[in-house]
Amino acid sequence: MDGRPVAQAGDDEAGTEAPTGFERALEGLQATGASTTIRELVGLLARHGADEGRMLDEYDQLGKTATDPAARYLIGVIMEDERRHHRMLVEVATAMAWGTLGGDTSVPPLGWHLDERLVAATRRMRKQEDQDRHELEDLRKRLRPFEETTLWALIVDLMILDTQKHSMILRFLEHHSGEL
Repeated sequence: MDGRPVAQAGDDEAGTEAPTGFERALEGLQATGASTTIRELVGLLARHGADEGRMLDEYDQLGKTATDPAARYLIGVIMEDERRHHRMLVEVATAMAWGTLGGDTSVPPLGWHLDERLVAATRRMRKQEDQDRHELEDLRKRLRPFEETTLWALIVDLMILDTQKHSMILRFLEHHSGEL
């Protein structure tokens, strides 16, 4: 821990409470009497979320003032990811804080079992994602002559990273299906 109190994770520099989306998680810590470990983890997530919120504000200003269309486009791509990251941090912190008492948290606990149809579909989709990644890698090689004059290669690189992420998620589902 860095010494900052958990309850003030969303405070801004002036000491007033800045809305961060972590309010329900902080409520959960009080309502459930969460352990010190959970309080520390939620505090870390809330501080990270507050930092990301400041980064989003800066990206937003940068995107509004950038005169280069390519820079504005790429800043928009980053902002989409950062917004999703912030939402996921809030969801994880809320699930941690409320534990089994939260009931309506977005992040469900493990302990589920996938039916055969879903397991088969998961495997099929992972193979498709892997095939997609190979096709994108081939495309990426063909875009080398355009690297210095277009965004095309970078966009394909980002798509390759996304397909790797999708494969990771599908592997996780397969692993937790109990059939590996």
